[in-house]
Amino acid sequence: MRTLGKQPNSFLFELHQGGWVRISPVSPHTFRVQYSGSGQFPESGLIRYGMIRQPGERCPYTTSMDGETVHVRTEEAELRVALADGQFSWGGGERVRTETASPPWSHPGGGFGLRLVLGGDECIYGLGDVAPDKIERRGQKVDMWVSGTNYHAPIPFMMSSRGWALLMNTTWKHTIDIAHEVRGEIRIEGPEGGLDVYLISGDTYAELLNRYTGIAGKPRLLPIWAYGLHYYCSVETGGRQVLEDALKFRQEGIPCDLIGLVGGWMASGEESSAPISWDPRRFVVSQQGQQGTLTFIDTLHRHGFKLSLSMDCNYDLSGYEEQLARSPAADEVPSEKSWFDSMRRFVSDGVDAFKFVSGKQTLGQPERQWQNGMSDNELHNLYPLMLGKQMYDGYREQTGKRPMIHAVVGYTGMQQYTATESGKYGLRSTAIVSALNSGLSGHVHTAIHIHVDAPEGIHAGLLLPWAQNNSDRHFRHPCFLEERQRNLFRTYTRLRYRLLPYLYSAAYTAMLTGMPIARAMPLLFPEDPACRDLSRQYMLGDYLLVGVFTDRVYLPEGRWTDFWTGDRYEGPSEIEYRPPEQAGGPLFVRAGAIVPMWPDMDYVGRSSPERITLHIYPSGQSETVLYEDDGESFQYEDGYAATTRIECDSDDERTVLLIWPRTGTYEGIPSKRSYELVVHTGRKPSLLELNGEQCPEQHPRSAAKKTLSGWKYDRVTGTVRIYAEEDAARGEPVSVGLSFAAPERKRTSSGPAGETSDAALPVEEGAAAATRGDAEQWLHIALDTCRPDEVNDALNAWWSSRIELSAGPGNWRVHLLDGCLLIVRHAERRGWSLGESFGIADNPLAALDAKYPEQGLELLKRLADEVLAAAKRTADTARHPIIREVLAFVQQSLHKKLSLQEIAGHTGIHPVYLSRLFKKETGLPFTNYVQNRRMERAKALLESGMKVYEAAALSGFADVSHFSRVYSRYWGRPPVSFRRK
Repeated sequence: MRTLGKQPNSFLFELHQGGWVRISPVSPHTFRVQYSGSGQFPESGLIRYGMIRQPGERCPYTTSMDGETVHVRTEEAELRVALADGQFSWGGGERVRTETASPPWSHPGGGFGLRLVLGGDECIYGLGDVAPDKIERRGQKVDMWVSGTNYHAPIPFMMSSRGWALLMNTTWKHTIDIAHEVRGEIRIEGPEGGLDVYLISGDTYAELLNRYTGIAGKPRLLPIWAYGLHYYCSVETGGRQVLEDALKFRQEGIPCDLIGLVGGWMASGEESSAPISWDPRRFVVSQQGQQGTLTFIDTLHRHGFKLSLSMDCNYDLSGYEEQLARSPAADEVPSEKSWFDSMRRFVSDGVDAFKFVSGKQTLGQPERQWQNGMSDNELHNLYPLMLGKQMYDGYREQTGKRPMIHAVVGYTGMQQYTATESGKYGLRSTAIVSALNSGLSGHVHTAIHIHVDAPEGIHAGLLLPWAQNNSDRHFRHPCFLEERQRNLFRTYTRLRYRLLPYLYSAAYTAMLTGMPIARAMPLLFPEDPACRDLSRQYMLGDYLLVGVFTDRVYLPEGRWTDFWTGDRYEGPSEIEYRPPEQAGGPLFVRAGAIVPMWPDMDYVGRSSPERITLHIYPSGQSETVLYEDDGESFQYEDGYAATTRIECDSDDERTVLLIWPRTGTYEGIPSKRSYELVVHTGRKPSLLELNGEQCPEQHPRSAAKKTLSGWKYDRVTGTVRIYAEEDAARGEPVSVGLSFAAPERKRTSSGPAGETSDAALPVEEGAAAATRGDAEQWLHIALDTCRPDEVNDALNAWWSSRIELSAGPGNWRVHLLDGCLLIVRHAERRGWSLGESFGIADNPLAALDAKYPEQGLELLKRLADEVLAAAKRTADTARHPIIREVLAFVQQSLHKKLSLQEIAGHTGIHPVYLSRLFKKETGLPFTNYVQNRRMERAKALLESGMKVYEAAALSGFADVSHFSRVYSRYWGRPPVSFRRK
């Protein structure tokens, strides 16, 4: 073996069979491995033009030779290469993550090849936006060649469930075959170029993505308005029609931030030649330097819109890039022009963004010789990267603002410069799969065409990293939709804008780690085999699960809440899902979620809102970080940004929220910050504390005076709502504590044996208070109104009065029998059987061997509890929780005047909606149901011996004669005939 030994950053040696290998440890977990038949290693365009980053510092490594094997080691990884033929194994310690299946090759003029062993249960992800329609890549063979719809953005990167990843450092056309032709092998072959590969190790997909984007470039933040809605006008549009399209959004209350012009805005249709100018017949734009003239662009800006121009490009970009590569000095002005130089005048006119269609970029030009000396076969995949890079750098240099460069095609490293779209308008689920595959390959800003004609298309298109509605040659403006679709589009767009702080924080995470905003399920649930190839659902950020174009959703382990209905599900489980009328598809929230939201808005303003709404779904311990900056400049790169850490710790009895003070600052940061907390508890807390002090519950009267004071429980949504303000001077977090344990109750003596019972809240309303002197009537009323504390007190009073009247020590058993019969008859009048419904023997006395009066009273209380339980089961037959609450309220308030408006105010929902819901759940109009319940109560009271006027008062009738007429019509006999003498 002839070896050249160690270079500063690499190790080079010759193989026995000929050819050379160069190994460059670029980090403890990543090696660059190159093969060459000639010993020459020409640099790839990706590195030469700065798309792939080279490490600034040398990574420490050691080398050794064991027999015929060369070992190259770092702290985390080891590469073993056979000196005979160059086969290698890649891993760490004793663990082999991957290895070659046959000798690699790289021949001058003869191309290159690499074959890796693929395990039987090994999953492979990546390869970018290329067909076919799945995310797990086993069984696929794809071309790494930018072309039409099915190969918009091929990325020769893949990562494995066995903890390794691979990046092909080449722009030459090649194919990647993952067990398609040969089972158990990954085959990578190209007819031209050399074998140049990065090997990466990592224990999770998230770690592999982070390390891969450390080489190929981290995603960069878009301006915050770019995460809103983009609308592209029809190709026939002129300046006036552009303004009309824009104002329709404002008139309909549909948020939108960007209006885009597609083809037809230029005087010349040939984008490859300069200079380019506006079509003066359709777009009147003032000349540079002309003052006092307002253009259609100025009008768009005044209404909060940005403007984008769409074009194709066939300009030779390579001369400029080559000059930069040879003379990278910042103070040297290149003589060659970049493509952005022809765009400067449009930026000066007020253009804010650019879109580049696929057009000429996807067409091979085999006869063309580019200025940098490359053939088209080498430069074809590189072209969209050079275009994106020149546009990005040029716009940044001219404006100091973040660019929004919308590209249709791309290649390795595009996440640094462009946002992309996947699929065409007619493609639905396949476009979503392409977007997820882009995310699995390090590119995070991907959108699809919103399919505005279908609810599921609106749902899918507006729940992605950014959103575009492309009218092109059709009338796809949402304001032209029929009413239901238009309302649905408005609902989703407003939801998207409220979610912007959540999405922007996820974009910040992507910038740091490479973790995409729209995350394929294996990224967050790598250990769940059911998630391996789910292509019609994904996680949007950490907490939102989105299902698209499907009626089945898989929920991984944990609790999940339906965002639209509030229904809760336990995973792992697969469910059939039919979205409610106000939705276009499944949207679930993961337990532990903390989701920051903005208020409703028509477009993104220049500063962050002062108030943030936090939707919190407590479960164990969870936390999130809210990221904020000025939204448009690059000052965040110098640390001008703010973060807010939010924590939640919850168990069955208590939930504690901590909102830490903001750290950091930026231009335009709100001087104050307040929060509206919406805690999805599903139950009402018994106590709420704000910053250590007990906080009062908000009631209708207090809410009308002070809308931001106290807390309120919303029974419709099962949420607790409270407002809080950051106190920067204190330097302490805002703390909110919700307690759900039952509060301690005062005890009071009752009964001859000195027993204690829960003190009941006195019922001193109307005739109910007047009847307390008659213990038997009081007991009937208490059982009928289903108040446990009242029943307990009534039984104590009834038992005490009977014991006091007893003539002998054993007569209490007679009273026990009377009490049992009284409760049984009450149940029978309600249609309940103790034996069938309550699980108690036909002989109640057999249920307890009562030897003392105290035991007799306990038996009566037990029977009464069964009556109350049966009443509760009856109320619970209503499926909707609000209707169950209404039924319970009606049962307890039959002695009072009842109106639908009053109960609607009590429950917090509109009377019309409540009326429809009540009839749907019970089968009866509200007034009919109340009358039925009043008549049943009156009959029970009369049969217990109560006088007619007393039964009338306790059944909600102030006029006895009116009561008698209603009663007679209902039962067919006058009330006096029912009264027990």
